[in-house]
Amino acid sequence: MQAPRSKSYSPNMKLNSTVDLQFLGACYSMALFPWDYDSLEGLWSGDMNKPDMREGWKLMIDKLSWSYRLAVFPSKGSPGGFCLRISDDKTPQAEFRAVAWALSNEKPLEPLIVCSRGSMLYVLNAKDKQVIGQLRGHGGEITSIVVHPSFPYLVCTCSRDFSARIYDLTMPPRDKPNNPHWPPSSVPSLGGAPHGLQSSEPEGIGIGRCLVVLCGGPSGGHEAAVLGAAAFDMDRAVKVWRLPQMSFDKMAREDKPLFSSTRIHKARILSVNWLGLDVLATSSAPALMRRNGDRNDLYFEDGTITIWRWLGFDRFFPATRPRPSKVMRGCASDYQESSSFKLLSVVPISQSTRHLHVAQVHTNDYVIAITLPDRVYLHNVSDFEPRVPPAFPLDQDLVTSLSSKLHLDDDGDEDVQTVPTTHIQKPLLKGTEIAIPNVTDDLRASVLGFYGLLLGILDNKGRMWIWTDTTQA
Repeated sequence: MQAPRSKSYSPNMKLNSTVDLQFLGACYSMALFPWDYDSLEGLWSGDMNKPDMREGWKLMIDKLSWSYRLAVFPSKGSPGGFCLRISDDKTPQAEFRAVAWALSNEKPLEPLIVCSRGSMLYVLNAKDKQVIGQLRGHGGEITSIVVHPSFPYLVCTCSRDFSARIYDLTMPPRDKPNNPHWPPSSVPSLGGAPHGLQSSEPEGIGIGRCLVVLCGGPSGGHEAAVLGAAAFDMDRAVKVWRLPQMSFDKMAREDKPLFSSTRIHKARILSVNWLGLDVLATSSAPALMRRNGDRNDLYFEDGTITIWRWLGFDRFFPATRPRPSKVMRGCASDYQESSSFKLLSVVPISQSTRHLHVAQVHTNDYVIAITLPDRVYLHNVSDFEPRVPPAFPLDQDLVTSLSSKLHLDDDGDEDVQTVPTTHIQKPLLKGTEIAIPNVTDDLRASVLGFYGLLLGILDNKGRMWIWTDTTQA
């Protein structure tokens, strides 16, 4: 007998407060304080869940709940917080693009803020309001920062240099590179960030050390800018990586993921989230398509949110084996172009979508917050319709159909002209609409936190709106 399903997530959002941060200038990202009173039971495998630690943990939770760019707000009372301005001659024109919360083993009651500016990574102590780490390593702009949900001192960064790096905030930076040698040379290579290596200069100052590099390249890594962790990038590829053995002495490199596919989406990937052990939710931008194979008739197809199952999970992580094997490597069909997935649901999203955020709420549903230029929509994943299997083309010659779409151009690309495009939008999924007062075309991002009870919305002028769910009141 199937267990009865709990009540679906149906929020009644009410505007709680508005914060004006226009003195900061252009704003790009925000991050909710991710932990609550019960989080200590799961962090560090429960090793920190002790009576003397729980009291201090509760006091810390009462004080902190927001991080936005470099501004922190208390959860109660008027938004005082603090603002730090970081000057760096290496990236004078770069903006702070990504931000996340982290914790240290030595001082778990002093939360850390990890943020990026260009290719530099900064670590801030939220209590002392000081920069305690400044790290280099990426060869391009850092686009995303993700912190391990159980071990909050492990930080993953993604970059436009086609790679992702994993840092340990409990270790100091390396003073000199410790790279492998490439035959026929017998000395360590100094290839630098494009090859997933460290250059001759020190890694940085303060705290933080890169332990793992998930490299880009044709052997199995990303071949375009990596936009987020898990990982996804501009080449439409979704990749699932295994973490190699991490060592204090040597930086591990991995260039072959366990899963890689460009067949799930038609355009660059915007977000990826795990909904279960083998179920993921990914979203994509609008795709430029040809109508009926005509190269002069182009249109933009809506982006999509796709719920899909990774069919190779049980092969790499069998239920009968308590721990993963030490050697875990798939075949070429896994790390180059895998078909080991099943699409469960595919729904279109607006072509004006600017940001997506997935969170698990108090009803155990997964909810997606979609930010449009002037409003935010909340969509419950459980409301998505199952994907309809495509009809098998029995009534046409498949080879003939595909060959008609091939084009040979002997004249080259010298006389290529701009082709007018059209936008075709399909009926969009209905969700809970959050209309923002006095906003026209400025919204940048939104985050849903505290199990769906709080929604933070940010625009590109430095204004924030904090909404709370009144259904639990």
